[in-house]
Amino acid sequence: MRMDERKFIESPKFPVKEVSRASAAEKGPGRPPHWEMVFWWTRKPLIAARAVIAGCLLPENTDRESFLRSIGIRGKGMAHRNPPSYKFDGVKLLDPFAGFGSIPLEALRLGISATAVELLPTAYVFLKAILEYPKYGKKLSDDVKKWGEWVVERLKEELKGFYDEDVAAYIGSWEVKCPNCGRWTPLVGNWWLARVKGDKGYERIAWMKPVVNGDRVGIEVVDLNKMLGDRAVERAKIVKNRVIIDSEEFRVPESNIEARREQAVCLLCNQPIKYYDAEDGRHVIKPGKGEKLKWYVKYALSRYNEGDDSLARQRLLVKVKQGELEFEPCTEKDQEKLEKAREEVKKLLEANDPDVPRDFISPYSVRYLFPILYGMTEWYKLFNPRQLLTLVKLVKLIREAGKQIEQEKVEEGLSKEEAFKYAEAVTTYLAMMLANFVDFNSLNTHWEVVWCTNKRTMAVRGIAMMWNWCDVNPVTNATGSLIKCLTNSIDSLSYIVPIINNTSSFSSLKEESTGTVKVLLDDATILNKVDAEEKFDLIVTDPPYYDDVPYAELSDFYYVWLKRALSDVIDNKLAPRFIPEAFFEKVGESYIEIPTQWEKYALSEVSLNPPRLGPNA
Repeated sequence: MRMDERKFIESPKFPVKEVSRASAAEKGPGRPPHWEMVFWWTRKPLIAARAVIAGCLLPENTDRESFLRSIGIRGKGMAHRNPPSYKFDGVKLLDPFAGFGSIPLEALRLGISATAVELLPTAYVFLKAILEYPKYGKKLSDDVKKWGEWVVERLKEELKGFYDEDVAAYIGSWEVKCPNCGRWTPLVGNWWLARVKGDKGYERIAWMKPVVNGDRVGIEVVDLNKMLGDRAVERAKIVKNRVIIDSEEFRVPESNIEARREQAVCLLCNQPIKYYDAEDGRHVIKPGKGEKLKWYVKYALSRYNEGDDSLARQRLLVKVKQGELEFEPCTEKDQEKLEKAREEVKKLLEANDPDVPRDFISPYSVRYLFPILYGMTEWYKLFNPRQLLTLVKLVKLIREAGKQIEQEKVEEGLSKEEAFKYAEAVTTYLAMMLANFVDFNSLNTHWEVVWCTNKRTMAVRGIAMMWNWCDVNPVTNATGSLIKCLTNSIDSLSYIVPIINNTSSFSSLKEESTGTVKVLLDDATILNKVDAEEKFDLIVTDPPYYDDVPYAELSDFYYVWLKRALSDVIDNKLAPRFIPEAFFEKVGESYIEIPTQWEKYALSEVSLNPPRLGPNA
């Protein structure tokens, strides 16, 4: 194949529109299953990667229709699921900004040897799971299922008494002590619970409303389906916070907090909550000229995150029952479970447990990591006590699973080296299950009222400050539960294992494939780990764009948990175990822990992020 002749991708006949349409479809419900294994930003459609790679290798006079058929666009269903008929044996491809691996994965599908390079350890771990470990074949999927279920069952035992078995998720909010009346008021960003529309009209309408009872704000659930019936709900019209059914009108309470404008209202005394003067402890409605005061809510939450809960605390509002979508107000017993977890977390903190991620969030990232403004300066502070306790228990269980997998494989006859490598592969998928679960289970998730499900922490290009957060019961079938995250991992493997092993399905798999892929943790501007003598026929990549996504800073949200799940603990400190190069730097004969990606790698990222460079950038 001559590489100096013009290629099909340079031809005006290249089917840009058809590839674009297939790519857009792939971003919808038919997206590749392994995208559900964990969220990553700006993932490239597989069919687009396939078309570009093939277009770069085929001659300019390639027939357009033949090309579309051969890359799978003219086949049935989603194009990315149709295996390409092109095979480019002997071709080597380099992707120096591999990200989530769309380009190298499609290169493998086309019979090309691929080298995938990533600067950030989080993406490097994900790439190994997508491109490298699937070589173990179907037994890998079976063991991920087996050990994932082992983790789930043991977690279920350890969490008895912390979650109600019939509850899928809890919706909570922050409370502050009102500086006007001295009583606790919830800060609720959205009172809606369900606003689900179907073909004939609304299918589900429900909301919560505050009920003042003495010095306490209680919660009442208004469920129109229960009150009026499904037929009546179908006829509903919703205008902002008004629900109109026939001649009857209902009003949904308006939010009592607007963070952008630094406004909040106490639900008990109806007075505005404005600014706090730290010097004399005054609550100030309107600062004087030139007076710079902190919003009281920010001050109260910052104090909470420093260990002082006299002005702010977390409050459970409503629980979502399993099965039929049913909402109930949380009770004092529900709140007691949260407090019980808080006592357990206190013990972990006092013991300086290394599995609690006290790693610092990048302090300059207020543009896209808004919780920093409220004192959430370390990663563990992004979770309520029950969420944090659950995650720490998960880390310990995954670590133990890794050791047991290794021992099991040695007993089955594998060498120690082979058993270790295989255990690393299985444990990495369990760690990714954890990362996915973390994304669905923080104080920065929210309840999506249109779909009636909780939304990821990483739903946007940043981490937002949420006033209605979700606490998911990990051992239910709810969206974002650990069980669902395990299912996502297993489904992902059923998709990518056959690709890596050059077969169409599990049924035609060989026991194991050697693969033709390299995954390197390296700097694309230097490429120290790429053999200087190695030559590539093709470089296809999609580098980060300007400051669109601050990858190093944001993906630390995953990194701090992956590091713990894949490392050992010796003398109450993290120590290297699986994929040590991602989490530790070798200095002489010693290993030094890499606390966060932003501290180690941010300045090496190609994407521009001015705050990294200081105030004079």
